[in-house]
Amino acid sequence: MEPVSLIISKAPMSALALGPAKGASPHVAVVYVTPRGEVDCFEGRPMTYSQQAFSKYRTRFEVDMRDHQRTVTIGRSPLVSRDQVHAFEVVVTLAFRVDGWDGAKDWVRGGLPDALPVVYDHINHLFHGAGQGFDIEDSFGLQQHLNRLCGPPRAVGAGLLVHGCRVNVRPDAKSREFLEGLVEAAREERTGAARHVSGRGGTHREIELRRIQQEAEIAATRRQSEALNGMLMTSENLIRQYLVTHPQDAAGAVEMMRQLEEARSAREDLQDARSLALFQLMADKGLVLPGDLNDMRHRLVGQVERATGVGPAAPYPPAVSWDAPLALGATPAGPANRAASAPATDPAGRSAPYDSAPYAATPYEAAPYGAVPPQPGGAPTAGLYEPTVVNSAAAPHAPAAFPGAALIYLVLDESLDSAGLDELNRGLRNLHDALSASPEVAARLRICVLGMAAGAELRLPLEAVGPGTRTPILMRRPGLSYREAFRTLRTLLPQDVALVKAEQTAVLRPMVFFVSGGTPGEGGDWQDAHDELVDRSRHPSAPHIVACGLAAADPRAVQRIATRPEFGHMAAPNTDAGSAAHSCAAFLRDAVVGYGRRLAAGSTEFDIVGPDGFRPAADTL
Repeated sequence: MEPVSLIISKAPMSALALGPAKGASPHVAVVYVTPRGEVDCFEGRPMTYSQQAFSKYRTRFEVDMRDHQRTVTIGRSPLVSRDQVHAFEVVVTLAFRVDGWDGAKDWVRGGLPDALPVVYDHINHLFHGAGQGFDIEDSFGLQQHLNRLCGPPRAVGAGLLVHGCRVNVRPDAKSREFLEGLVEAAREERTGAARHVSGRGGTHREIELRRIQQEAEIAATRRQSEALNGMLMTSENLIRQYLVTHPQDAAGAVEMMRQLEEARSAREDLQDARSLALFQLMADKGLVLPGDLNDMRHRLVGQVERATGVGPAAPYPPAVSWDAPLALGATPAGPANRAASAPATDPAGRSAPYDSAPYAATPYEAAPYGAVPPQPGGAPTAGLYEPTVVNSAAAPHAPAAFPGAALIYLVLDESLDSAGLDELNRGLRNLHDALSASPEVAARLRICVLGMAAGAELRLPLEAVGPGTRTPILMRRPGLSYREAFRTLRTLLPQDVALVKAEQTAVLRPMVFFVSGGTPGEGGDWQDAHDELVDRSRHPSAPHIVACGLAAADPRAVQRIATRPEFGHMAAPNTDAGSAAHSCAAFLRDAVVGYGRRLAAGSTEFDIVGPDGFRPAADTL
């Protein structure tokens, strides 16, 4: 609070004054001081000409006699209630002034620069310990007591007079919360007692109604059981009984009969397939000799015919010899094998994009992760598959079925301000809701969320997002380190790819969405970690990286991080972090969900159009 100085002016005086005495305002008291410290006031008036001649006074003070008003909250030494736990909040409004001519002399004699400490010390001393006589619920009683204490005018020393004191008392914030809890508990007790009376009567009525309904259901079940007693319980008889009890639903009875026939047919087909598969397995494993082939085939086919009701089996066919076994490592000629060895092309006849044919193993990933399911063309593969990166303005590729999964990593800056971080968290919730509502899309994706600040924190381990998956939450943290984020990714990617491939699932090359709103504290020392992450000769599961810069991000760093020029995006200049993060969050949701929909539809195309309002990072340099 601004100090209150009551000395308006201080001026030296000459021993031989020749001019008229300096005048003073009505609210000003003039005080004179000798070299020995003697003080005179002359009732606040300036000295006359005769008094100035050969005067012993050497300093002239002008003292402010006006009323001053201040409002103060007693906070450093709060008034504690009777229970010694809770405290009162006391606000004092008071007026003070210099106490007459003698008070002006005392104030000059005291030499204090500020009147407020004198007044506040008086109030604290006057109120000390007053709250201990009152409960925290009785703030009004304490207020009356304090008003009585400070009501009369009081001289507080140093020539000051305090008057016009008014006090306002209420419980402090914690005490108010405690009292509100007591009031709410009392209210709940009263309303709960009233609800208990009506609820008890309603429960008794519901129990009585359920008892009557249960007795009626038991009687109806008994009558139905007596009516069906002695009837053969077959599927046809049950459908016939349903038609008797529901004559209006003849179409439903016919539909049940049709489904029964389809189920029987499906069961027979399954038994046929199992028998033939058993025969094929025994033949492949050499469990039957060539001479037993026809006999075994006859027996298995006969079982199938008898199970399906075709009739007795036909006579044994004439014996034939087996084909000569293939030499070790030889491949039988045939259309399937010729197709497997043909050059890989996409369905439109174009050559495969980037560093591999569609769904074929890349040369630098011979088989580090174990085999994956066979792909179109008949040849199993063990490596990663490249997504087809397109621009939305380009002609789409013809879809080609991909029965695998895409690994998506969201590396998000947690050093953004609250507005930016709130938008990114809202975007993660929207992405979670969109994937939970589309299980066919979520089945094609594995999502991982990494929070980036001074260190990298795993907010969501790699998993398929569904209704039961928790929504990751970004936490605001200081600092920013690209190096830690890249090193964490370098550790995670090989592990995650291996785990997904262990599920016998083909894997597309991972996609990383990197969002930064600042400049890393390590300067450019992160570039080696970035190069190691994206170098496919050293890191077979090296990802594609889409980089988005907002707020104070460096466009050169964003362009350097993106693995392709069109993958780097920067927010427009002067765009606040909250708006840029909003656009970026919408972009992440649409890009990820759109990618999953294309995979579910049989296409590996990935759209590279940036967030709304962003520009290519190369254009902002």
